[in-house]
Amino acid sequence: MRWTCACLASLLSLTLAVSGAPPRFYDDDPVWLERDHQNASTVRPWRIDLIANVLFNLFGKLGDPAVNVRAKNLNTVDEVPDSSWFTNRLGHRTVSVDEITKGPDVTTGPAAGTWTVTASKSDGVTPGFTIRDQTGQIWFLKFDPPGYRGMATGTEVAVTKLMWALGYNVSENHIAGFRREQLAIGDGAQFSPPGGIARPMHATDIDALLKRANREPDGSYRVVASKALEGTPLGGFRFFATRPDDPNDIVAHEHRRELRGYGVFAAWLNQFDANSINSLDTLVTQDGRAFVRHYLIDFGSTLGSGGAQPRQYWEGHEYLVEPSRVGKQMVSFGFRASEFRTIDLYESRSIGRMPLDNSRFEPDRWKPRVPNSAFLQSRADDRFWAAQKLAALTPEMVRAAVGVGQFGDPKSEDFLVKAITERRDAILRAYLTAVNPVVSPVLDASGSLTLRNAAVEAGVAKEPLGYRARWYLFDNTSFEKQLLGETSSSTNKLLSPRELPTRSGVFITVDLSATGGPSPWQEPVHAYFRRLERDWRLVGFERMPQD
Repeated sequence: MRWTCACLASLLSLTLAVSGAPPRFYDDDPVWLERDHQNASTVRPWRIDLIANVLFNLFGKLGDPAVNVRAKNLNTVDEVPDSSWFTNRLGHRTVSVDEITKGPDVTTGPAAGTWTVTASKSDGVTPGFTIRDQTGQIWFLKFDPPGYRGMATGTEVAVTKLMWALGYNVSENHIAGFRREQLAIGDGAQFSPPGGIARPMHATDIDALLKRANREPDGSYRVVASKALEGTPLGGFRFFATRPDDPNDIVAHEHRRELRGYGVFAAWLNQFDANSINSLDTLVTQDGRAFVRHYLIDFGSTLGSGGAQPRQYWEGHEYLVEPSRVGKQMVSFGFRASEFRTIDLYESRSIGRMPLDNSRFEPDRWKPRVPNSAFLQSRADDRFWAAQKLAALTPEMVRAAVGVGQFGDPKSEDFLVKAITERRDAILRAYLTAVNPVVSPVLDASGSLTLRNAAVEAGVAKEPLGYRARWYLFDNTSFEKQLLGETSSSTNKLLSPRELPTRSGVFITVDLSATGGPSPWQEPVHAYFRRLERDWRLVGFERMPQD
């Protein structure tokens, strides 16, 4: 009797739990803004060591060991909401060429006049200064290496504009110039020698650093001036796990779609140095609320530039250390030539070194210098999301971004625009066709459904023979589905079954697939609609649900 009563009590408890289960969709779905509600004022700066970062990523197994995990920071329509990490721009709203030219800029660069040097560094890829202009604004200055005018500085500014357009938080960067006599050493200015202890700065320290920088014919120096970011610097962020002292950082970084998608953009722009060292968190206070904002910084080692020199031949093709590659070289006694050595290159002092034919670019084979946990966790739907962003980027936008870099070499600028566009097209071919490319389904009040095909619109695939839709009544509490019927069409417009309900508040789900297209297109995407008073609202969309 006791056993029977216990079973009945368990069943009753389960029934109550199911009946009181939260709905799948709420009235405000889909949510397009992810707010940091918790107070993060106790977050403290940390330092990510360069050597340790490289070694852990090369030889460690970082982040979630599970594979094929769906991104965990998506709204109900399979998109990334705006947050302290990311802001939807390209592919979400209309972005003009003028906007890309401006990017994150709110100033025109450092104010003219005397620049007070507050700190300098001689380590890292290139020498640099921290200065305060006459308005009191702090700027970080970086130079081109001798003989490579525009390579690092122009690349950094151009890529900054493109990454801003894609949605990332980036610093305000400007091409600027100054003369030696404009620099004055500030009170308490510190100089950090390589591997040494910071000490008071001397005029000879500035002169020694300037000898490592490219000098203009008139004796001035060209720099990229990066405006100090808002808030208190906290150090970089990792591409796995979370920041333990940030109460708002609750999604493991390897499961954030914008960081997984960043791998596609890094491959596109050959940002082979995409890792924690080139990121920065800042603690920002707005309206009495403190939160952490996350930035990508330092794009000088991108495209054909390696910062202090042109890109190395292997960068973008291999990790810094690959045991399998070493083994093959040993077996072949060093006579086995790496594939990257067979690629014809375009080389110039203004943009560095890049493949001559980028139409043959294979994004799946691209590699950064060291493995990146978020990049390794990306799925086909994450890469599709990134490719959609790039599909909205026109050659005119690319040319505008490159123009802001002021490389001063029209021939190389033309090549750069062509190369960036060719690499974009290669990504669209690879990733827009690899999954069902149906996007943006719209169901009107009469029950007519219109959809778009991202691959066809991008010109990387032919229109399939048609589309098929399976219609279901959906229970928003139990998640149960009841088949209403199936319809098909040879166009992108499909009619609903006659049994489609029209009462306010009802939910339906539609499984959409293509007929006669590539095999991945036959795997349905799932669209969820809620009936309002007079029309239907898309409240849910799944391209690749979690298994």
